[in-house]
Amino acid sequence: MIGTSLLKSPFHLTRASGFSYACQACRRCCQGKRIPLNPYEVARLAAHVGTSTTEFLARHTEVGGAILRRTDDDTCVFLGPGGCTVHAARPLACRLYPLGRQRTAGGDELFAELQPHPQSEGIYGDAGTVDAFLEGQGVAPYVAMADRYGEVLVRMLNALARREACAEAQNEAEAALQHGPAVGEDNALDMDAAVTAYGAERGLAVPADVEGKTLLHIQALEAFVARLDASPGA
Repeated sequence: MIGTSLLKSPFHLTRASGFSYACQACRRCCQGKRIPLNPYEVARLAAHVGTSTTEFLARHTEVGGAILRRTDDDTCVFLGPGGCTVHAARPLACRLYPLGRQRTAGGDELFAELQPHPQSEGIYGDAGTVDAFLEGQGVAPYVAMADRYGEVLVRMLNALARREACAEAQNEAEAALQHGPAVGEDNALDMDAAVTAYGAERGLAVPADVEGKTLLHIQALEAFVARLDASPGA
């Protein structure tokens, strides 16, 4: 959720709305931002820098892997002298900029303009559409995976809340979850660790490509949620 203080306009734009933006590579949008991450974005970044998601999460993220790490001067850890050093694998938030995206309770997709840096050199206009801008930023797979992870996260949080609400059944639920859960709360965000454990448990080969590995990861998370739902405390 994006705070209203960060918005230049409310969430009212659709993909058909007039919009254009020309980045001037001033690098100011890479300062003072909290860039959120989901497991797909972590996997894409980890593959780009040639490491595992386990190592990437430890070295390059904060808040338990939820956001990209920032330097002491509040600059993105991947900002170099020439610009973004992971531009080809940049997260969805960076691809959307200067837009923010949200899904309504009814499933509608809306966009808003974010407040730019006071000294931003980016050029705004309405020569195109939001959809054309997004296509140029290659957001399609990132949006699709963000929505998939969002759905399973909601189900997971609801299942955990139901289990925690049943205080009398807590110990039984914990015991049930300890009998062979390949994916749990401790490794859910770490794709490599989760799919390795899940694949070993189910006798499945782990795909080498990020897209295939992500689909297996989502499958593993859904299996974890199913175990939560089936536990006595659910």
